[in-house]
Amino acid sequence: MNFKQNTRFEILTPTGFRDFAGIRKLQKDVIYTVTFSNGKFLKCSHTHKLISYGVGIEANQLTIGVEIDSINTSPVYIESISIDNNMIDLYDILEVDNGNLFIVDDIVSHNCDFVSSGHTVVDGPLILEYEAKCEDPIERRGIDGNYWIWEYPDYDRDYIVVADVARGDAADYSAFHIFDVQDIRQVGEYKGKIPPNEFGNMLVTVATEWNNALLAIENANIGWAAIQPALDRGYQNLHYTYKDDGYTDASVQLKKGYDMKDKSQMVPGVSTTARTRPLMISALDMYMREKTPIIRSKRLIQELLVFIWLNGKAQSQQGYNDDLVMAFCITLWLRDTALKLRQQGIDLNRRALSSFKKTSPVIYTGKNNTSDIGWNWDTGFGDESLTWLIK
Repeated sequence: MNFKQNTRFEILTPTGFRDFAGIRKLQKDVIYTVTFSNGKFLKCSHTHKLISYGVGIEANQLTIGVEIDSINTSPVYIESISIDNNMIDLYDILEVDNGNLFIVDDIVSHNCDFVSSGHTVVDGPLILEYEAKCEDPIERRGIDGNYWIWEYPDYDRDYIVVADVARGDAADYSAFHIFDVQDIRQVGEYKGKIPPNEFGNMLVTVATEWNNALLAIENANIGWAAIQPALDRGYQNLHYTYKDDGYTDASVQLKKGYDMKDKSQMVPGVSTTARTRPLMISALDMYMREKTPIIRSKRLIQELLVFIWLNGKAQSQQGYNDDLVMAFCITLWLRDTALKLRQQGIDLNRRALSSFKKTSPVIYTGKNNTSDIGWNWDTGFGDESLTWLIK
């Protein structure tokens, strides 16, 4: 998603030419083509608003025959609406100095820019700063090419794979991030529509490749279908959460023993609840303000640009999705826990190694052992010495 700041041009509005902040380029995979009675047509996203008698109506709510506000002397009606699923570039006009109303081919349109109006959860200019640093992946894997990789596993590093699961056939997408735990550096990402069971198998394969990474799968509703393959395949580094206090206090999880054999008080995966979601959003705000994460994905930036405060809740703008954003929030929330778990594992290994007693090595001298102790064998006809075997 690219943003071009405007300092020279004005745009036509119902009250004349007005200033506007700039233009943002987006890619959308669901496109509405609306044809009007004046012979014009408009390609837009399903949430783009057209104006009818002063009221904004999103494209997905429009019906044939509706009269649309225009600057024509004759009324303009909607003649047809078609929907395409092809990827296309769209352009947003941002912060028009007239209530965000502007004219496109005589038709009155509406737009609202959340970046410059301060509604985004992450500060808008900061998102744009991150956007400028995005990189194209060095490899795109999978049948759909939606598994993006920016670097290959370094076997001296620790990684975390965090997934948000969708049904695979609806508006939401299944998504996961791969981050280097120490540097909070994005090394891989997936966003696509895939059945949950297949997604679960994919996650196990991916996590195994990335040094048996800590695998954290969001377990709400359909998420269990993706967790089950990890359980069936016995993936050893699957993230578990305590049913009660461990949800909100990572230190509790560590004190009780993350890898205890009795997991009766634990559930596999990560639960996004009314208690944990604010903590995840807080982690996003804190880490982004400190500019700590290294983000390479344009897809994640696109979602952050429409991840807004709405009625006091952090969520995606209507008509968009936040699958990558929520997986990112969980990653940041779990990151400190993952580091502590790693250090705890190192400490446990050190204690185990230090508990071994030093013993004198057994050295083979090449001399014959002629002792009969332990070398007698009852053949049924009396004891027979087997020392001849070692002579």
